[in-house]
Amino acid sequence: MWWNLPNKPGFDSLLPRQVVETLVAATAIVEVGGLTATGPQRGRDFEQLFYKLCERRGVHLTERAGARSIATQRSASGFAHEIDAASRGAAATTCWELKHLSGPLEKNELLIFNSKTLDYLIDARSLFASTPLFRFLLCGGNIRDECRVFAAQWGITVIEPGRLAVPLVYEMVARGISSAVTEADEDAVRLLAPWACRSLQSVIRDLSGRCFGAIESTQFSNARRAKELMDLQEQVGRDVGDEAEERFPDWVNTEAAALWDEVGGWS
Repeated sequence: MWWNLPNKPGFDSLLPRQVVETLVAATAIVEVGGLTATGPQRGRDFEQLFYKLCERRGVHLTERAGARSIATQRSASGFAHEIDAASRGAAATTCWELKHLSGPLEKNELLIFNSKTLDYLIDARSLFASTPLFRFLLCGGNIRDECRVFAAQWGITVIEPGRLAVPLVYEMVARGISSAVTEADEDAVRLLAPWACRSLQSVIRDLSGRCFGAIESTQFSNARRAKELMDLQEQVGRDVGDEAEERFPDWVNTEAAALWDEVGGWS
């Protein structure tokens, strides 16, 4: 499949390979759907499917639903925040929010996710604090543009139906799935994608630089960048998605079918 192709010169992967493969499989899940349960049970089935997915893609989860830590790090406040999934590795820590709701995702869900991860980092032990913490929202339905803007500004990667997640747009371009992409758009991908899926530590570093004058808001507007990113995700994402489909027909359905066989169905 396309994610097994080598990267072009000048493109380093944004995330560890296992995490990229997990994003591919998660994309396949939300695209094909298939969860038949309703109410809270659908959310629980969604969680269990994601856990099986991680096991088969080499992402070792240190926490699952009901956990009160991230990579065994407790919150600074003492609040018992619930964590849906987290993993720890030498290169990165990941934290996942899993949502499969009957209605649109409310902004408070993102605000809470962002705040609770800050609570784990603000008084963290040195090893946790120094390991890049990447955050992901895996959503069974689409979210609003305002939520997409907020997620990009805070480095939260959103995986939702009908849109290629920003890291996958980058990884496709990095692997040459980009014959229809202009040189200017490729440069934009190289600039904006790493900004949109940066670690929480990088977000805090940028915020500190902005507060103390190292970054001029007139020069680097986060609001403008987020809107440019959304346009890029929609336009370039469509182009590379179409090309991937031509070169690797039905790759989404193929990945979903393979996962279905691996885990024995969605529930």
